Amino acid sequence: MWREKIVCPHCGKLTEKGLYCKFCGKPLEAKPEIPITERPSSTDSPVQEPTPPQEIIPPIQEVAEERKIIEQLSAFYNWRNKLVEIFLNGEASPDVFMDIYKEYRTRIQAVNEKRVQMIRELEERINELTVKLENLKIRHEVGEVPDRQYITEKLNIDRELSKLKPKLNILHNAFNIKIAEVPRYEAKIRELKEAISENGVSRGLTNEDVAMIISDLDEILENIQSLMEVHKRLTKELEKVELRYKVGELTSEEYETMKQKIQRQMEM
Repeated sequence: MWREKIVCPHCGKLTEKGLYCKFCGKPLEAKPEIPITERPSSTDSPVQEPTPPQEIIPPIQEVAEERKIIEQLSAFYNWRNKLVEIFLNGEASPDVFMDIYKEYRTRIQAVNEKRVQMIRELEERINELTVKLENLKIRHEVGEVPDRQYITEKLNIDRELSKLKPKLNILHNAFNIKIAEVPRYEAKIRELKEAISENGVSRGLTNEDVAMIISDLDEILENIQSLMEVHKRLTKELEKVELRYKVGELTSEEYETMKQKIQRQMEM
């Protein structure tokens, strides 16, 4: 049976509409808005700061452009890596190999420049909104901004942030791989680097061509480090949960719940 799908505001994945994201486990449903009241005068009893509104779920089209960029870029990376493997297996002549390799390299550079520019613009806008939100909070606390205005403006800022953050998460994963697959991907790139370094010249490439390919592979290894850090952190969290369960701190139900949550994050 077909079920409506939405984009998770936390991880940016396309998931079935419901209470929780099936990938990261975080809630999808927005909480009901709280009543809006004006700030009382100084003679009235103080009121608590209004509860922040729940993040707004961005529609699918909000991240369509970012997904398209990453899918395109990751395809070029995969094709270029596969091309190197084919060449090392002796299935392509050096001239033809380098012609296609340089074509992929140019296309990767063009798409990646657009990706980096999009990241820069998103980060700048998120920083602007964060400063604006902090400024709004302070003005509300000192009494300059009444409750109604504070809640309305905060809702608008939160709504925009909830659209921008999933886009940024998508763009940061240039290789479009799951966190669980990052170590294997890194190992594959290191193998290609070692193989082209040892056998590139003997298979007909110039020293300049070999140096260029190695530089490209080093760039991938450098860019993947942030994903490796996420993998290490989640792996460590999983080990802690397992250890707490073994010593008896966690019940079986608590252990399974926490383990499944971490595993869902690994599959992002």
